[in-house]
Amino acid sequence: MNILDRYIIKTVIYSTLLFLLIILSLYGFIVLADSFKYVGKGSFDIEDAFYYTLLTMPRRMYQLFSFSVLLGAMMGLGALNSNNELVAIRAAGVSVYKIIFSVMKAAFILAAFIFIVGEYIIPVTEKMAENHWSTQVKGTTSTVSDDAIWIRDGDTFTKIHSITSDNTLGNISIFTFAEDKTLKVSTRANSAHYDGEDWILKGIKQTFITEDKVITNRIDQARWPTLLDLELVDVIISRLENLSAFGLYRYSSYLDANNLKSDQYWLAFWNKLVQPFSIAAMLLLSVPFVFNSSRTSNAGSRLMIGIFIGIIFTITNKITAQFSLVYDIYPLIGAGFITISTFIIAAFLIRRMT
Repeated sequence: MNILDRYIIKTVIYSTLLFLLIILSLYGFIVLADSFKYVGKGSFDIEDAFYYTLLTMPRRMYQLFSFSVLLGAMMGLGALNSNNELVAIRAAGVSVYKIIFSVMKAAFILAAFIFIVGEYIIPVTEKMAENHWSTQVKGTTSTVSDDAIWIRDGDTFTKIHSITSDNTLGNISIFTFAEDKTLKVSTRANSAHYDGEDWILKGIKQTFITEDKVITNRIDQARWPTLLDLELVDVIISRLENLSAFGLYRYSSYLDANNLKSDQYWLAFWNKLVQPFSIAAMLLLSVPFVFNSSRTSNAGSRLMIGIFIGIIFTITNKITAQFSLVYDIYPLIGAGFITISTFIIAAFLIRRMT
């Protein structure tokens, strides 16, 4: 990597992080102000509000990153253009495509960074934030308590009313059906916890249904190895945007294997994988706007153009994703259509520019 590469990469990354810091500061202030409404409820106090807001910042950063990359690139490269540095670079015999290649190296670094944040940091911090809020405000670590969760595994259907942060299940009903779709066994348990190998059900009432009679048994506790894959618990109780790509893939495959609707999970999975490419698309799109702008153009006009493009990209991306769910379009198309379109538009503008 030569001096020019390092200089352009440093300019793009520095400008991106600067804008990200500014946007996150404003957004964080709004989130903090909103969390103050819980102060006084339970044991939630001002320190908890700051702590909760801090834990949610990685997710906010992930959501705003593409937008920040576009603004940062337009302002950073625009500053080079206004200071005649791009003119000097091109006068030294460096082609536009060489400059673009250097910008794409910055895109790779930024994309790798945000992928790591989405895959390894957000699932942890969001779980910590939700558990902390639930503990301090409600005095309980229950993550799901109002709406029951239904899980299918072949001919067995499981209904779980609550899951706590330590992966303890509460009020479980398990229905096992025969091949002719008639109910064969009904099992109810007060709670279940994972001991490292199997699920341990407690307070069990089991009903066996045959053609001529019904048999009921009561058991204090029993092992139930096939109740639920522990790794799927975090997926079930988490919001889609807080899950890792691996978790989404695993749960989507689980739903497909049991003939359950999985489109929204596959869409979230592909959105995770497309996110790094959207960063590259934003950086590439910023290049023609910088080179085609006058060296005397002010930062305010570049900022407004960047904000307008970023808003259009975000809105159309969300609309396209929802359309793919409504009209049963393959989720990868819904997740990647706008990003691919952005690449095509950027390539067309660059070709016209050169």
